[in-house]
Amino acid sequence: MKISLNWVNEFVDITDYFAKPRELADALVAAGLEVEQIDNPGEGFHHVVVGHIVELGRHPNADKLTLCQVDTGEKMRRQIVCGAKNHKQGDKVVVAIPGAVLPGDFAIKISKIRDVESQGMLCSESELAFKEKSEGILILPADAPIGEPFAKYWGLDDVVFEISITPNRADCLSHLGLAREIACVLNRPLRSASESKRAAAKSAHDAAAKARKNAVAVNVRDSNLCQRYCGRSVFGVKVGPSPAWMKRRLESLGVNSVNNVVDVTNYVMLERGQPLHAFDLACLRGEKTGSPQIIVTRAQSGEKFKTFDGTELTLTGEELTIRDADRAVALAGVIGGPNSGVSETTQDVFLEAAYFSPKGVRRTSRAHALETDSSYRFARGVDIEATLEAMNRACDLFHDLAGGTPSSDFVDVYPNPARRPSIVVRYENLSQRLGYSVDKADLGKILERLQCTVKEKGQNEITVEPPSFRVDLEIEMDIVEEYGRLNGYDKIPETFPVLCERPTDHAKSYRSEFVVREQLVREGFFEARNYAFLNPRWQSEFVDVARFGKMGLALDGEPVNVRNPLSEETSVMRMSLIPGLIHNLLHNEHRGVSHGRLFEIGRVFVKSADAKAADVESLAGFREPHRLAMLAWGYERGLWQKSDHPAVFDLKAAIESLIGHLNGRVEIQKWQGEANPPAFLHPGQTATVFYEGRTIGFLGSLHPMLRELHKIRSDAAIAELDVTALMRGQPRVAKIKSISKFPSVERDFSLVVRDSVTAGELVKEAEKAVGPLLQAVEVFDVFRGAGVPEGCQSVSIRLVLQDLNATLTEETLKTTTQTVLQRLGQKFDAKVRT
Repeated sequence: MKISLNWVNEFVDITDYFAKPRELADALVAAGLEVEQIDNPGEGFHHVVVGHIVELGRHPNADKLTLCQVDTGEKMRRQIVCGAKNHKQGDKVVVAIPGAVLPGDFAIKISKIRDVESQGMLCSESELAFKEKSEGILILPADAPIGEPFAKYWGLDDVVFEISITPNRADCLSHLGLAREIACVLNRPLRSASESKRAAAKSAHDAAAKARKNAVAVNVRDSNLCQRYCGRSVFGVKVGPSPAWMKRRLESLGVNSVNNVVDVTNYVMLERGQPLHAFDLACLRGEKTGSPQIIVTRAQSGEKFKTFDGTELTLTGEELTIRDADRAVALAGVIGGPNSGVSETTQDVFLEAAYFSPKGVRRTSRAHALETDSSYRFARGVDIEATLEAMNRACDLFHDLAGGTPSSDFVDVYPNPARRPSIVVRYENLSQRLGYSVDKADLGKILERLQCTVKEKGQNEITVEPPSFRVDLEIEMDIVEEYGRLNGYDKIPETFPVLCERPTDHAKSYRSEFVVREQLVREGFFEARNYAFLNPRWQSEFVDVARFGKMGLALDGEPVNVRNPLSEETSVMRMSLIPGLIHNLLHNEHRGVSHGRLFEIGRVFVKSADAKAADVESLAGFREPHRLAMLAWGYERGLWQKSDHPAVFDLKAAIESLIGHLNGRVEIQKWQGEANPPAFLHPGQTATVFYEGRTIGFLGSLHPMLRELHKIRSDAAIAELDVTALMRGQPRVAKIKSISKFPSVERDFSLVVRDSVTAGELVKEAEKAVGPLLQAVEVFDVFRGAGVPEGCQSVSIRLVLQDLNATLTEETLKTTTQTVLQRLGQKFDAKVRT
């Protein structure tokens, strides 16, 4: 939120901080308000002043240039050469004199233009960075004071703070609210309304006394969602541009000027923190013969409502609406509609100031993805007791700036006045919580600065009532926090807690994740961290509950829907880590990152299909399986790289390395090809991971159609494993065995088998045939082509044989080789390729 210190200065004297705004920012940060940025708009306008063109003549050496004698309030007149054509003698202009540095680092100095000295520059709006383009120089009103610094005249002699307001400090979402906070922090008095404001209010009051009565009947049918509703008619307004001072003040805070009526509502919201809405009185409908009506009630289910920006919404019936006799004219506290908005033809308005339930506004805002300045404030809570005062302040401005006459009476529907809680603060508890002795007199002074009312004083405790604008003060600890904050957090003593017990061991899940992370990082993977919330349509593209279950990732149940999501993009909790990694892949691919390795380890969420309502409330009906997902795409191009390397083999190698690290050796019984994988995977390049007697997950290449749909140019593969099954029995004690003193022997075979026979099947059968002599087996070549019958393939296998107790004899090697070939021939009709 942007805050103008000039505006704040109208409520509390901070003149001394204009020269040192950083000190004020530090004081606010120390008190708990984060000042993110400090802007000083006038910093770039040193040596830029208001000037008066006393004489205007032609340049002696250029027909398109003029020679101006300009009075800048100095003892001498300045001669300035100008190329614009929209000025004349007697105009008030903006003059940059030597020493000025305009936006764009454009330094002004005395120079000669066509052999004539120019002692400055007459500035256009584009040169002042007010507009991108401008036709000529900026001509000021005739009453602009000669020699006055332009920053002061234009309202740029201000300092603007951009402050991050925490959700509990809704009272600081206005200039008056921040002035109260600054007065409290600096222990300075708040200023009352200025004489000019009181005079304007008296003028409006006098006019209202002679005006006709309020023209709108108000009926609040839902006092739970609308606890207070104030309204007042203003007659005879003249809609037009706002005065320059209001335009500049609003625009300096990032609010666009619309017209004087709309600007007044925005101005009062920024000043008082109370959102307002102005209706065109002529557009509000009533009964056939009655006056216009305002009805505050819930929407009808399925009702259509069009916002002022043209968006059509379908209402659910939970939203609170502002209606006339026939239709909805606004979503309460969120946004208005075009059917009752102020336009250039508006003559009479009905001004609304209300207190809408924060819960109701927040629900409506999120349900329809509507975030407005009004909903932002109502959702956090406004001061219910200041509603009427803010409405009357706006009526005063309508009278002053738009010529309107407020009605002689107004509506104030407030059936159940709010009561602030009485908070009992115990002195002993206050001292214990802060860690130091609290002085009762200091406590009283701080409560007075907070504008809390002391209801009762006792020997050991004090009872206080917080002001209406501090909706966050509800319990004793809130007062303790306020005392510690205002008295200074630096006064809390530093004490190291006594360690009486042994620190708790890390959770098993944490240790498991740490081991997996460390190993995958060593393999060249980067860790991804994604939100656990997804768009349900995106999740459905990558989660097939039935197929996942058959591949070792049981998801028996339903997705977990978020009850009150921020948007549809985060409306369901993830059932798999894969959708998040695919999103990471798209983000990288579309930004030119053609090679990468990512992994994510975390929980997924499933609601049991037969979970009862009680189970859901107690969380008993939910499961959180532990998962590991891995993604690889592209390949690292190098000088010696001649061909693409399929990403799926990188994942396979990484998984085998991970399991080997966990167990001392790779104990995967087999990679089982999956002919019917989920739709997003390639059916010919997908396999399940069979580990220690069970299937624990899968890996596979992304389907070519999916890659084409999302414009993924690189080869990509993904895997997901069950971490609980992977880490079962971990950590394990390493088994140590002696190294053989006898040499190993390698035997290679090239076998011709049918295409349907997998290399994994050949390896498994070879392991059974050899027995304890086999130290390793690997496939080092697969070939189809010349010399190999059609429908067959040549698979080359290498056996590494070794006896731990003796050197292998030629006879033993021959017998072993024959046994392997015989077994593979019987099982797969394998023949040695010649």
